[in-house]
Amino acid sequence: MSGNGTAIQAILFDKDGTLTDFRATWADWLGRTLVDLSDATGVPAAVLGDAVGYDVVAGAFRPRATFVTAPFARTCLALATAAERHPAWMEAWLADRQHPVAQVPVGDVAGLLRSLRDRGLRLGVLTNDSQEGARRHLDAGGLTPMLDRIVGVDDGFGAKPGPGGALAFADGLSLDPAGVLFVGDGLTDLQAAQGAGMPFVGVLTGTLDEGAFAGAAAILPDIHHLPRWLDAQPGTPAD
Repeated sequence: MSGNGTAIQAILFDKDGTLTDFRATWADWLGRTLVDLSDATGVPAAVLGDAVGYDVVAGAFRPRATFVTAPFARTCLALATAAERHPAWMEAWLADRQHPVAQVPVGDVAGLLRSLRDRGLRLGVLTNDSQEGARRHLDAGGLTPMLDRIVGVDDGFGAKPGPGGALAFADGLSLDPAGVLFVGDGLTDLQAAQGAGMPFVGVLTGTLDEGAFAGAAAILPDIHHLPRWLDAQPGTPAD
């Protein structure tokens, strides 16, 4: 049950870092890509990393990194500025290298979503990825058939941390936002949930630790701890 006593009827998931392990999917790839971009532009990889919040020496994301929180276009703009290239050039250069990246799922995501649907819960994804990019990743994991709605950053509702996409999900399913549980790994997810009036559960499969999620209804190691947490919420559909 949400904080105001409304029973949870649906779960809205973030994608990267929530359904997938963000570090395992992107950290090594970004390090290699920044080295390649440095070779292509002559700008030191460390400078490029600073532009998007990635420490090339440690091979790790910095807190609230642009690459982690921002839509693809904003990441491209940050790198284009640092590399003194046109944003369109950067978007094309990066897109060619992003498409083959294999997402690393957080365990058996399809099995989890199936069990949540069996409880009678409606399910969706809200992402700062594009609709096309999100569907490509979700299709590859066999997840799309279990989702009632996918909301991408280019669907006209704005990017997280704005609440527009979260509210559009609830409105499209004729649900009270207070009955939609938002599950995510980042501050943009938490802020979007708060703006939409949705309860929020944070997971630690992104780049943040527990201290970042002040105001969350719960903080879980990963999405597979959701069923047990849901079992303890009054009014939530059970298995």
